[in-house]
Amino acid sequence: MEDIYWDSPQATYEERRLQYLALCATEPVPQRGPGRRIGCFGQIARLELGLPASEGPLRDAIAYADSREDCCDFAVGGLLRILYLYDDSPNLASDLVADIEACLLRFKYWWDEPLGDNDRCYHTENHQIIFHADELLAGQRFKGQVFSNSGQTGSYHVDHALHFIRRWLDFRERFGYSEWLSNCYFEEDLQALVNLHDFAEDPEIRRRARAQIDVILFEMALHTYRGVFGSTHGRSYAFLLKGGRHEGSASTVKLMFGMGLFNHASQGTVSLATSTYRCPPLIAEIAADLDEPLLARERHSLNMEDAPAWGLSYTDPEDGHLYWSVQDYTHPAIYDLAQETRRLRQIMLYEDYQARYDQILQWQVDESGEVVDQDIDCHAMTEVHIQTYRTPSYMLSCAQDYRPGKPGYQQHPWQATLGIDAVVFTNHPGAADEISRPNYWAGNGILPRAAQHENILVCLYHLPANDAFPFSHAYYPTGAFDEVLEREQWVFGRKGHGYIALYTQHPGYWLPDGDQPRVELRVEAPDNIWLVEMGQQSAWGSFEAFVEAIASSPVKCEGLSLRYVSPSQGEVTFGWRGPLRVGGNEAPLRSNLRYDNPYCQWAPPFPGESPDEDRDQRVLSIRRGDAVHRIDFAYRGDVG
Repeated sequence: MEDIYWDSPQATYEERRLQYLALCATEPVPQRGPGRRIGCFGQIARLELGLPASEGPLRDAIAYADSREDCCDFAVGGLLRILYLYDDSPNLASDLVADIEACLLRFKYWWDEPLGDNDRCYHTENHQIIFHADELLAGQRFKGQVFSNSGQTGSYHVDHALHFIRRWLDFRERFGYSEWLSNCYFEEDLQALVNLHDFAEDPEIRRRARAQIDVILFEMALHTYRGVFGSTHGRSYAFLLKGGRHEGSASTVKLMFGMGLFNHASQGTVSLATSTYRCPPLIAEIAADLDEPLLARERHSLNMEDAPAWGLSYTDPEDGHLYWSVQDYTHPAIYDLAQETRRLRQIMLYEDYQARYDQILQWQVDESGEVVDQDIDCHAMTEVHIQTYRTPSYMLSCAQDYRPGKPGYQQHPWQATLGIDAVVFTNHPGAADEISRPNYWAGNGILPRAAQHENILVCLYHLPANDAFPFSHAYYPTGAFDEVLEREQWVFGRKGHGYIALYTQHPGYWLPDGDQPRVELRVEAPDNIWLVEMGQQSAWGSFEAFVEAIASSPVKCEGLSLRYVSPSQGEVTFGWRGPLRVGGNEAPLRSNLRYDNPYCQWAPPFPGESPDEDRDQRVLSIRRGDAVHRIDFAYRGDVG
């Protein structure tokens, strides 16, 4: 059953909640993407609706937890939610309750417990909070009992988990999310945070979990377009990027904001739909605030060289948890700590990138005569500065000047969104398939240098000549647009009242994607400049006028330097080095603020920067008209 797409807010929250639960109760969970053996979340929906739980998915979730395979912590969070909400339900067999309890008592909750395993990821941002939340709720449930794997009591696990939960919350409050604006991993974060909000016995943890749920929804509200989370992403997958229909976040957006569509039983959304949490009305209003253009800037994560300014150590294993969540494992400042953590915890990364790193280092030597940058960890999601420009007819979003020329992983630097299927982005493939990380569409073998100013974006690719994929390409599904026109090296598209113009420095050619013709625009050149200008009917009057104005505007490319005279913004210049200039002025690509948008301007204080009695920098105040929503972080000083 395919859900109905809404491009503007529809129905009440309760109506949407029941509609979503009904879908989850009848639809099987798709078996693709990480951690998909989580059919227990569909059973949560059934139990919430007063329907009998099916034994098969719950038995599979127990087996998944026992397997210690990667992402089995997702299933444990679902099993814990079932116990806390429905353990006495007549629709849940008592023997299943007993088997779930036994499973939880033998689970391995953190990497410092015995019985090592090399196949399970503990350390990324989303896995850390899921493991810690799982441990806390299990410890609370069985305080006086001994957990067979650790040999410790539930009370020990409560204290152990609380310590790490507080540090994780501190890190997010100060640095935001290294997996920034992720249209899949936000769902995992939400699963854990909603469990903490609903079930943690510690009132401070419940309050701080609620604050982080508010933060995630606020960020989604700023960076969604009519129900599509079509922004830049710190991590994503190919099937999530090809339009908004399969985004892991789609169901959360529709449930909370009333736009988009429901697609499957996503663990974060099921948790929200069965929670006492309610989205602040102001945040939902911001998601639908399309009357005027919105310019939102954000800063997330941190660079390893800035850690001491935050009171962090390069040798403390617990500070190392933050560095592992950023996934920068080879930066010289933390390399020794990362290697010691790997040895002590027997951590293995999924892929061997040494050959790739050797190639990049040799590339540097070939170009510069020496190694000029050893900070080339492809996984790294270091400090990012985001710009998103949203109008009634389109949205454009970019990770500004983000790690250009370094190997990539799952980072999605930019995207233009005009509808649920009408999305455009470019990348440099890291593999020929759509499963690897990076792969044909998701992530980049080599990250580009991209920069945006409102409705203008420039993306430059500079690749080794001997690269396995010496080209960049655009995902441009022409069939999703109402009109598509080509003029020399420009491709113009119209969807509704929104317009996009995409220019390529070197000529490209069209290829199909699956059974869809003319989707991939490939440019067979290791260096290429891509240029985007967006527009809408209210500014141009017609698509034809937009096309004629841009097609007749001067574009000059010399190597990797661009000069373009935009009919809407004036002269634009950009290159592999140097600033982005628009209309004769330098366009800022960095900001000291964590949030800079019409609703708030805010940055967290550095250690010692704000006295205890000054709460202004500890409260994020979101304002729209006379309405105000305050998110109180109230730092406890657990870090630094």
